[in-house]
Amino acid sequence: MRGFFGAGGGARTKVAWYALPPVFTLVWCWDVLRGRRRSFGADAIKLLRVLRPQPAVENADLIPLESPFVVVTNHYCRQGLGVWWSILLIGQALARWRPRLGEMRWVMTNQWTYQDPIRSRLVTPLTRWLFHRIARSYGFVPMPPMPPNPSHVEERAQAVRRALSLAQGGAIIGLAPEGREGSDSSLIDPPVGAGRFLLLLAKAGLPMLPVGVAEKNGTLIASFGEPFTLKSQPGLEKSQQDRRVCETVMVAIGKLLPPELWGVYRGQIDAEDPLLGKGEDSWPD
Repeated sequence: MRGFFGAGGGARTKVAWYALPPVFTLVWCWDVLRGRRRSFGADAIKLLRVLRPQPAVENADLIPLESPFVVVTNHYCRQGLGVWWSILLIGQALARWRPRLGEMRWVMTNQWTYQDPIRSRLVTPLTRWLFHRIARSYGFVPMPPMPPNPSHVEERAQAVRRALSLAQGGAIIGLAPEGREGSDSSLIDPPVGAGRFLLLLAKAGLPMLPVGVAEKNGTLIASFGEPFTLKSQPGLEKSQQDRRVCETVMVAIGKLLPPELWGVYRGQIDAEDPLLGKGEDSWPD
């Protein structure tokens, strides 16, 4: 971690600026370009060990003792802190507290997409090339971004089948249902289809393990929640089932976050437990 930047006007607020160590980055890039396999858990432990202040993990005892299961988390990031630091913190927690469970297999986007034609033609192909190599190095599952492009239907189906196959083989699957960050890192609705994918994983017998990632007093914190089981509700149309599953998962994640990050799920979280949003003790110290 290096440097600080001011936030807002008036008094300067110190905000941690996270950066990858240069030597690690060079070795990592060389391995990824060559398609060499790397351990995500080992990399997570190595990278987070040198950060100051040290990231923290809450309720690691709630991580199941046996796999498979699905880790579901929020898409937390800001300037100076990319979303990969949240993912690394979760990976570090599982590698430290449940090393016998093996490597996590994250479902990741296979490319960044843009509205403007210049970046669509220049940046999107580059990210697709890079992300596929990252996925190959870590054994992740690259999936076309949402909303779905008709030309990506078969590719998406292949990614779903691979995730299910990995899960049935005992792997821990990780994903951030939102697929992107909101304007202020607060919770937003996942894209259409995310709920159906989660329900497919649940039907394969995988419980959901919610994790809320945020910062408090300058420290990055991953807070684990109670595992739960998703079930389909008879009589609902596919679109309704999709929304219901997404809401269930996002509310479970939101309960592990400070109220200012509840975003579009504030009403549902308040309705389930009005005391969560009251006072300083509503989020771990």
